[in-house]
Amino acid sequence: MKNLKLALFALAINLVGLLHAAPGNSPDTRAAFNEEIQHLLKNMAISIEEDVVANLVVSFNQENEIQVLYVGTENTKAGKLIKKHLNHKKISTVLDPSIKKYKLPIRLKS
Repeated sequence: MKNLKLALFALAINLVGLLHAAPGNSPDTRAAFNEEIQHLLKNMAISIEEDVVANLVVSFNQENEIQVLYVGTENTKAGKLIKKHLNHKKISTVLDPSIKKYKLPIRLKS
């Protein structure tokens, strides 16, 4: 019985430590990240006739630079410009390092 109590106590201590050490994906972090992406795409010069929806897959290197892995859109011109404006741009928002790839929906309005 003592061994079971000791094991449960040790498990509880480890769980509390893991939860405390894990970075939170707070709404403030998401809002800051979204704002940075919008700022990077704000000055993109493109003339489109209708709204463009693109699905991005990005990752980040050790210097917190965006690495665009995939741009999924039917408008290839817009896809190339999105990649050009985001690839290798440094962001200041600190994201969860355990997540290797982020999927981002982007909408460009005409």
